[in-house]
Order: sequence, then C-alpha cells, then structure tokens
Amino acid sequence: MSCEEIIGCEYIDEVESLYKWNIGDDGVTGEEIKQLHAALRSTIRPTWQRGPPLNFGCAAHGKLKADQWRSAIEFDVPAFLAQLWSYSDAEVRIDEKKRWRRQVLASTMLLATAIRWGTSDIASQSHAHNYTQYMMAYLEILLHLYPSFKLRPNHHAALHIGFFLREYGPMRGWWMYPFERIIGILQKTNTNSKLG
Repeated sequence: MSCEEIIGCEYIDEVESLYKWNIGDDGVTGEEIKQLHAALRSTIRPTWQRGPPLNFGCAAHGKLKADQWRSAIEFDVPAFLAQLWSYSDAEVRIDEKKRWRRQVLASTMLLATAIRWGTSDIASQSHAHNYTQYMMAYLEILLHLYPSFKLRPNHHAALHIGFFLREYGPMRGWWMYPFERIIGILQKTNTNSKLG
C-alpha cells in the first residue's frame, strides 16, 4: 500500500465519512451546528494554521483540504464537543443519549490524540507506540458505538503508521500533502482535454 493510500485522499475521505453528522439523529442537532459555526467564527488561530470553513458540518462547505481536516479533527471538533457535551457522571448514568454522546466525545479525543502523536515533528519509539495505542483504542470504541460498521482498509493501514514512524521518522518527511497539492493544481489546469 502506498503512502498516498495511507495518508492521502482515501484517509481524508474516511475521516470525512465518519464526521458526516445526521442533524437531528443521535449526532449533532441543527442548533448545535449553529453553535459550532459561532465557535468557528470566534476562534483565533495562528496565521499558519488553516481551520475548517465557517459553515463546517453543512454540505455547502464543499470538499475540505487535508490541513482543514487535520485542524478540525485535532482541535476544532474535540474542543467544541468537549464544551457542548460535558455532562456530569450523574447525568450520564440516567440519560442514554448523554451516555452515547460521552462515548462519541471519548472516541473523538482518542482520534485527535492519535493524530497528534502520529503527525508530531518528532518520531521516537514512544511516539510510535502511543500513536498505535490511541488508534487501536479509537477503533475499538468506534466498533462499540457502531456495531454494524465495517472497518475499511484505511483503518488497517492506520495501524501500520506506528511502524512507519519508527522506520522513516516524522510523518512530515514522507506524507503526501505536497503531492496532493500539485495534483489539485494540475486538475484545475485547463488542457482543452488534450494531453501534452
């Protein structure tokens, strides 16, 4: 399996499919989406960090770039859900929906932590080990939350990233974002349907 398949578009599409919320279902409500948009508008981030679009969570935002997904999963979504879905233990014991939401929040935090360990500018044995442990815990809770969900090849490939971190060093040295950017530029180039 190539690095592009592990880190590239397929991985991003997989993350995107996991976070397509069904408004009104057990996911985020329409009112909560409005709160997310307000939170995104008020978030101050470094100039070098590209956050998700201000209408994140709605179909109108279109396809996100890899860095936007990374920012959304590493910071924006976990921080928003933590503020929104922080319930007391007593509330969780008596309310099934709050219990389920706490587990979704926990899985989101596990994924964010795994991505943070995996994309660090430092690669060590402990980075690789921690990445793998958090990713495995994320996949376990994912299967617990969605028993009918079938793991995809990207989930399997994600478990090999710890090995790649040990063998090849920090992910930034071998991930495919620069090449994806070039492919995106080439795809937008008008060739009048002619090669060469």
